[in-house]
Amino acid sequence: MAEKKHPNVTWLYIMGILTVLMGMISVSSPLIAGTAVVYIVGAVMLIAGIAQIASGMQAEGLSHKLMPLVLGIVTVLGGISALLHPILGLTILTFFLAAYFLAEGVWKIIAAFSYRPATGWLAMLLSGVITWVLGAMILTQWPYSGLWAIGVLVGVNLIFTGFALISVAATVGQILDKVEDKISEAASSDKAAHA
Repeated sequence: MAEKKHPNVTWLYIMGILTVLMGMISVSSPLIAGTAVVYIVGAVMLIAGIAQIASGMQAEGLSHKLMPLVLGIVTVLGGISALLHPILGLTILTFFLAAYFLAEGVWKIIAAFSYRPATGWLAMLLSGVITWVLGAMILTQWPYSGLWAIGVLVGVNLIFTGFALISVAATVGQILDKVEDKISEAASSDKAAHA
């Protein structure tokens, strides 16, 4: 039986493959990928800061203007700093990422023991330990971990996302094939009944 083609599934396959390739490039060039992330964060901060300043300028009364203006200026300055000094931004972002992983790891470990009688508590415990170890590894190598951590983590995420898209495409393709087969069978049965 010839393989059926589904345009939407084809696009899912293409997106999955491209995402895996981008992830592999990111893992193999983590500094470039990490710098790209900092540029994106800097641009988002710049836009958000400008929006806060505009919101503050439209507000009535000094008390309503002051907070959005101050936050907007600080956000714009942070965005500009990230755009002008991406390596420094990458280093700072890596520090916060390490702290986040450490805190999340401890939380998962504590939560796992509180769920202990339930099924799956060991999986949560293992996830917590791995997250904590990753955070500790990034923090002990900081600031040098800024040169690789963000890019590698983004790359690994892209690789897993790409494989997930490919898996979804395969599943959707199988479902569509089965639906088309059932429709064909129903049409054949209907023709036979009317004949």
